Amino acid sequence: MNVRELIETLKALPNQDAMVVIGEGQMPEVWLIVSGVVERRIHVSATTLDCVGPGNDIAIEIV
Repeated sequence: MNVRELIETLKALPNQDAMVVIGEGQMPEVWLIVSGVVERRIHVSATTLDCVGPGNDIAIEIV
C-alpha cells in the first residue's frame, strides 16, 4: 500500500475520531510497510501513550 492509498483508506473510515495505532512488530524502527488497516478496541496505558492493550476505546491499527 502506498501513502495515497493509506490516506484514502483512512479517510473512508466511518469513525474519524478513532485513535491510530501503528503495529511495529518485533523489530521497531526498522521499516514501516503498510499492508492495510484493521479496526480494534484498545485501552491506552495511563502512564505512557506508547503502550496499548485490549480494551473498549475505538482504534484503527495500521498493519
